[in-house]
Amino acid sequence: MELFESLSLEDYNFKAERMMIFHIEAYDWNCPQHITPRYTGEDIEKALVPQREYITKLESELKKLKSHEQQ
Repeated sequence: MELFESLSLEDYNFKAERMMIFHIEAYDWNCPQHITPRYTGEDIEKALVPQREYITKLESELKKLKSHEQQ
């Protein structure tokens, strides 16, 4: 009963049918031995250049608009 009370959520109406406790000794989300990276850091940096330039442009425009509002 103590486990049930510790897992219950106040804003969620449900009736639990079962509860299980797992004793995990180890896990690995992604085994790097068998997962080949799809992109290099350099590829990602290249892909982000246009986005960063666009953000810089927008920030500049915003700064100009704010300076005009203060005048």
